[in-house]
Amino acid sequence: MSDTAQALFKEIAPAHRTPHAKVTVVGCGQVGMACVVSIMQKNIASEICLVDVVADKLKGEMMDLQHGVPFMHPCIIRASPDYAITKGSKLCVVTAGVRQREGESRLSLVQRNVEIFKGIIPKLVQHSPDTMLLIVSNPG
Repeated sequence: MSDTAQALFKEIAPAHRTPHAKVTVVGCGQVGMACVVSIMQKNIASEICLVDVVADKLKGEMMDLQHGVPFMHPCIIRASPDYAITKGSKLCVVTAGVRQREGESRLSLVQRNVEIFKGIIPKLVQHSPDTMLLIVSNPG
């Protein structure tokens, strides 16, 4: 590795890796599904739970992922609008949120997303009190 790269990319903390962990992704939109595919490709989890309020979309995305499992690292895919399936998750990725309206300020957008998070995060922590939360939202 070059001196510049070594200077830029220093380990600041030991990697926290729990192989074969359970990971939950809340929000089955494009960002949520991209996160799930990345998790599957990198063999980060042995079980992935999807949670979304739109039950039909949730079921369809789960079936698509299950059909793709033979081409990636094997893992169990579960989906439900009920947060009980998230029990014991080591990582919860929250990709749910609202889209920015035309002309809407970023402050207004973050306030609307915070209201959504108030309904999501307590349920995640209730079922997985030791989880790490990764919030993927706009504005970042």
